[in-house]
Amino acid sequence: MLRDIQSRIYFITPAETTDSKQIFGLVQAAVRSGVGMIQYRAKNQPTRTMVEEAKALLKITRPAQVPLIINDRVDVALAVGADGVHVGQQDMAPNDARRLMGPHAIVGVTAPELTAAREAEHAAASYISCGPIFASPTKPEKPPLGVEKLQRLQQAVSVPVCAIGGINEETIVDLADVTPTLVAVGSAISQADDPAAAARDLVALAAEAIPHISFGP
Repeated sequence: MLRDIQSRIYFITPAETTDSKQIFGLVQAAVRSGVGMIQYRAKNQPTRTMVEEAKALLKITRPAQVPLIINDRVDVALAVGADGVHVGQQDMAPNDARRLMGPHAIVGVTAPELTAAREAEHAAASYISCGPIFASPTKPEKPPLGVEKLQRLQQAVSVPVCAIGGINEETIVDLADVTPTLVAVGSAISQADDPAAAARDLVALAAEAIPHISFGP
């Protein structure tokens, strides 16, 4: 399913935001600007609100053929018929997420270390998320892994890899020699004065800096 995405920019909504209109506006701007995938994160919303918001987001993403991924919550992803789910190290195990979501869903897995990355690969993860690559304003407590560690992880697994953490218009060019399949961005779009313009610029920069890879299966 990743082979069909429109660009390698993967927009992650701000997890702490409880303003539905803001989330919808950001996703609409990102989709119109050519991002390849959207991840809906909501750390402070009750389950019912998450389901309602995710259903509304699908009305934006599905007509544009942009996959909507739900962060952490396999139950919400199943309830709304989302395109996939992303699970972290403290969430549902990747093999359980895959079993519940089915063979055709996108299942992303946070796996910054090689052992976890290989386990995710064996569990049929659609992609592995590695980061933070650079210092991240969203997770300042985590030291950056750096581009070299991202490259070593990519060389050790065959599953597509998503670079995440501190990626913006300045740092994205540093990924040119590493060629990650996906480039996850959050605040570079959501905190921009003009989110649509920021998304367009990142899509263009990614296409220019990382142009010579296929998205894979």
